[in-house]
Amino acid sequence: MVRVDQWVWAVRLFKTRTAAAQACNAGHVKINDVAVKPAQPVVVGDTVRVWANHREHIVEVTQLLSKRVGAPVA
Repeated sequence: MVRVDQWVWAVRLFKTRTAAAQACNAGHVKINDVAVKPAQPVVVGDTVRVWANHREHIVEVTQLLSKRVGAPVA
């Protein structure tokens, strides 16, 4: 099980985990079109929508990552 704030930080959508948690609390992170809190778990197959840096990023969870990875892997 991986928390959504930890996962979006690990795939480099946010620079810090704190920023990822704040975005979740503000409603800028959605799993399957539902706004979530930072502790919400993600599972393989989920669609994650993130509003960050004046852009919407839509990514599909293909692997659960709890540690930050390099840009080519992300």
